[in-house]
Amino acid sequence: MPSIIVVGGQYGSEGKGKVVALTAGRCSEPWVVRCGGPNSGHTVWIGEKRTVLRQVPSAAGHPNALLLLSAGCVIDESILHDEANELGLSRDQIVVDPRAALVTDEDKEAESGIVGSIGSTGSGTGAALIRRMGRGRGVRLAGNAESIRARFRVESVAPLLHAHLDRGGDVIIEGTQGFGLSLLHGPDYPYVTSRDTTASGFASEVGLSPRQVDEIILVVRTYPIRVGGRSGPLHEELTWEDVRAASGAPEAIPEFTSVTQKLRRVGRFDLEAVKLACQYNRPTGLAVMGIDRLAYANYQAKTIDKLTPEAVAFIHTVQKATRVPIEWLGTGFETSEAIHVKGVGGDGFVRPVAGPTSLATNTH
Repeated sequence: MPSIIVVGGQYGSEGKGKVVALTAGRCSEPWVVRCGGPNSGHTVWIGEKRTVLRQVPSAAGHPNALLLLSAGCVIDESILHDEANELGLSRDQIVVDPRAALVTDEDKEAESGIVGSIGSTGSGTGAALIRRMGRGRGVRLAGNAESIRARFRVESVAPLLHAHLDRGGDVIIEGTQGFGLSLLHGPDYPYVTSRDTTASGFASEVGLSPRQVDEIILVVRTYPIRVGGRSGPLHEELTWEDVRAASGAPEAIPEFTSVTQKLRRVGRFDLEAVKLACQYNRPTGLAVMGIDRLAYANYQAKTIDKLTPEAVAFIHTVQKATRVPIEWLGTGFETSEAIHVKGVGGDGFVRPVAGPTSLATNTH
């Protein structure tokens, strides 16, 4: 590999955790680095159990993975301890950077006023970042927390990554949220998150030079979502019943946010928004989740030839517009319900077998 950044291309919940777990599964001893804070949850299946991780990297199910929390992370101590204990992770399996910021009760209280106004999770992540940037008294860092030092290996993450990459090791950087929520580049300010959510931003958070990044995987959904409530614009908003009817599924399967358990808003695929995310992130590959949402006949498909012609045409349309080859296709919610298609067609591009798809690919 050896270094990959996984980044969201829409408004979060695209399936980054799934792609991280799948990518790590192709490595013998991956080092997986988490960015962001407890305001976003990544869902993976570990064994037969659905697991939502807000602090621990999504490769927690890999027996030989080293899990790292970068200097740019914001950490809620209780959440990190609970996840590590529930997963049965040992001290040597998790490295916490001493410069990571810790959330306080005051940080959570400070965000209570924006939960309803911009769809914030109220986790205290943004307030903790502001506190650290203020460089005043009251800043809590992981290296000074006795509970962190007693339970986890505390060491500067960036030098470890540099040495590991110099030895030819595999590093996967797990980005958070999505490009549309970038504080700096998201199109819908103030309906954004508290940090930059581009691949370059994540490289900075973990302490890597852009020259050390070999691959970038941009993850998108066939039907993008936003947090419920006043969370910002969503082009051609639909209902979950609309999605069911379009796919022919036997029942509607609404989705809820993993942190706040709010019903997610859903909209049609916006090709122009994905092209913009590609322009800023310059991915080497795409991961398209929710192929089963296009047509229920694609559910749990394991190979390209099992997909409907319309689904393959949709994939080709996305590739042609973005000029980026598909690497992963998600055909269900579970981590294993996916197709690895890197290298298909010789040059990496999936070939069309049908005409234009019936799913709207908005080009404004």
